[in-house]
Amino acid sequence: MDTRKVQITGKSTYVMTLPKKWALRSKLEAGSHISIFYQEDGSLLLQPPAVKPSKKIKKIKLNKQLDHILRDIVGLYIVEDYQVIELTGDEIPTDVRRQIKELCHRLVGLEVVESSDKKIVIKNFLDTEDFTIEKGLKRMSSLVYLMLDELATAFAENDRDMCNHIITRDDDLDRMFLLVSKQYVQRLNLKKASKNDNLSLVGSFYYRLAANEIERIGDHISKISLHFSYIALPDNVLSILVELCRDCQTLFMDSTEALRESNNELANDVLGREKTFNEKLIYASQLPTEDSVELIIDSFSRIKDYASNIAESAIDLSQL
Repeated sequence: MDTRKVQITGKSTYVMTLPKKWALRSKLEAGSHISIFYQEDGSLLLQPPAVKPSKKIKKIKLNKQLDHILRDIVGLYIVEDYQVIELTGDEIPTDVRRQIKELCHRLVGLEVVESSDKKIVIKNFLDTEDFTIEKGLKRMSSLVYLMLDELATAFAENDRDMCNHIITRDDDLDRMFLLVSKQYVQRLNLKKASKNDNLSLVGSFYYRLAANEIERIGDHISKISLHFSYIALPDNVLSILVELCRDCQTLFMDSTEALRESNNELANDVLGREKTFNEKLIYASQLPTEDSVELIIDSFSRIKDYASNIAESAIDLSQL
């Protein structure tokens, strides 16, 4: 740490000298413009003109397992800001090119612009200027609400064909979750000015936690839908599953609203309904059926737990 004394010239101009070593290393000259970023804790971040923008191109050799390559691409998408990812190999099989293209479809803004047996070029067309973590969480909440709504309808009408549609929504949920994760990492990067995101850094942290819980809820809705598509259940069991689904829907929406509004009272109300919901789960698990509903009951229990986690985050956030 270095210290400098503030001087006042004239009536309202505050002047402070810059450390000479930093100025020389940053190649500052007379007339150089320094960018100043205001931080939440009251400090200032000074960025000299010599600072280069984020890396433009990332080159990857296809010399390891495809699963590892796919995970690397997701990691680069979330934590880095490359404009181009270039993958090269001696001979890239058609199936590998197909899987990489499918992965890019899951990552908002990434598109394969060149694909051959020697090289794959992925370009990032994402513009996150107008996208915020708040908008992302709202979109994720809407998707889960629709998935639960459709699941309740599928139970009520004993419609297994609807299950496939519910499962496809989970892909959209995953895409939004990865985008929120990317925005959160950028939010942590103090070199990036946040123009449209009004969340504090602490608020962003709790929203990112909630996004993780919402993504898991989507996974369990998909698991329920998949299991239901293979079994036959009597009307009395389907009726209680509809009720459980609607209860989960209410718990989830109230918990996310409590988070957005920092509503301590509503969050505690969500947590207070756990006992009644658990009693319904126990009752449903004891209903006689030819096919097992244990997986469905367990997933509903997990959904309730994740909604409760969001409510607890809302209580923490309400203390600010």
